[in-house]
Amino acid sequence: MNAGDIDRTAVSLSTGYHAEKTKYAGTAEVRLEDSSTVGDRTSWLFKNNLSYQTTPDWRALGQFNIAVSDSGLNGSLDADYIEFGAGYAYRPVLNDRLNALFKYTYLADNPSPAQLNATQTVNISGYEQRSHVLSADAIYDLTQKLSVGGKIGYRLGQLKDTDVAGSQWFDSQALLLIARADWHVVKEWDVTGELRYLDAKEAKDSKAGALIAAYKHINQNVKLGVGYNFTDFSDDLTDLDYKSKGPFINILGKF
Repeated sequence: MNAGDIDRTAVSLSTGYHAEKTKYAGTAEVRLEDSSTVGDRTSWLFKNNLSYQTTPDWRALGQFNIAVSDSGLNGSLDADYIEFGAGYAYRPVLNDRLNALFKYTYLADNPSPAQLNATQTVNISGYEQRSHVLSADAIYDLTQKLSVGGKIGYRLGQLKDTDVAGSQWFDSQALLLIARADWHVVKEWDVTGELRYLDAKEAKDSKAGALIAAYKHINQNVKLGVGYNFTDFSDDLTDLDYKSKGPFINILGKF
């Protein structure tokens, strides 16, 4: 943010609940900022995650995140962020060769124009967006060492260019297709390969490429990996910066 020196005071409160079938985690935070160049700013942040096991094989998932940031200098420098997600995960207890996740996400991201890049010339967000995203992921164990899977995602929403004053909202649709294979080299190591395709309808643009990565299992629920993305887009359809090409470090968790 182009804000010079900032004095910041933050207070955060987290809570959690875990019963036989239900898990909840929530965080609330308030930040008070005093900047030498853009005045005071007050930000409220709330994060909520909920899961409920409907049957031994199925679990309902939900999240609701919101951030409201008010500038004391000018209302045009305010920022708002709302993210809502609901999903259904399939992981059989008796035979877990097939795992799947179906998810809906709504994102309304209205960044502050005061969020600039390192040269303080371009807004780092690029776009405001109001997006609906549907996605389905699945992976199947062909053998003890080889798993195959894929993802299909579709975004329907509207975007606004934050670098152009007075720009209007325009429709934006995108389709994402991913095919992947995981090779379980040894007990604690996996190698992953992906083929990716992204089609942006209004831009009349399509991109394709690959991703490779190696992962080490830290424990039964977490694995850490390093890899290289040969495409400039990610598997998150709400990520609009097209700066994903190159090496990466990733942490994956499962329940």
